[in-house]
Amino acid sequence: MKKTVFLTLCLVLAAVVAVRAEEVKPAADTPAAAAWKNKTFTAEELKKYNGQDGMPVYTAVDGIVYDLSKSKYWKNGRHMKMHDAGADLSAAIHTQAPKGIHKDGKILEKMPKVGVLRAEAPVTAAKPAAGTKTFGPVALHKITSEELDKEERCAITRKALKVTRSTPAVAYKGKIYYFSSMPLADKFLKEPEKYLNFGQDKIKSLFKKKA
Repeated sequence: MKKTVFLTLCLVLAAVVAVRAEEVKPAADTPAAAAWKNKTFTAEELKKYNGQDGMPVYTAVDGIVYDLSKSKYWKNGRHMKMHDAGADLSAAIHTQAPKGIHKDGKILEKMPKVGVLRAEAPVTAAKPAAGTKTFGPVALHKITSEELDKEERCAITRKALKVTRSTPAVAYKGKIYYFSSMPLADKFLKEPEKYLNFGQDKIKSLFKKKA
């Protein structure tokens, strides 16, 4: 009789332990929760979600698109009178945002994820018209481990920046040029010599004024 009672208690205890173990087991990533991974946005599509005219407030950071519509800091699709929704803000959050507040982008982990930003294919300069001088290929450059944390300047605005994985960069004539944002890199990709000559022309004009 005692053995029977003892065995019964052991079975009950084992069942309770099994139930408790099942309860504390981490929940699996359900298909609904992971649906955002299957939604892709191009840079052009992302521009529509700028918080204007009833549109949601979406921004991309490090390839992930977040919905910031419920954030009081993103009313009307603008943040701190500096950043607009509908854009890739990877460079801004890693180089401009206060580290103590944004924690290098970790603050966004609390925000809903709605998709991934599609990586744009490398862009080459348009074929020049007949008779114009060519300057070799120009293409987007992928940041290497050796370049991380380098102190550089935006090739167009000349603002100081620290190179991160998401810093837009362009390879041209054997040199790497860095940019504060992707739109600036796009401008350079289309007309690299225009921006390189702009800096030289500015220096020449300063010397002329002093002469």
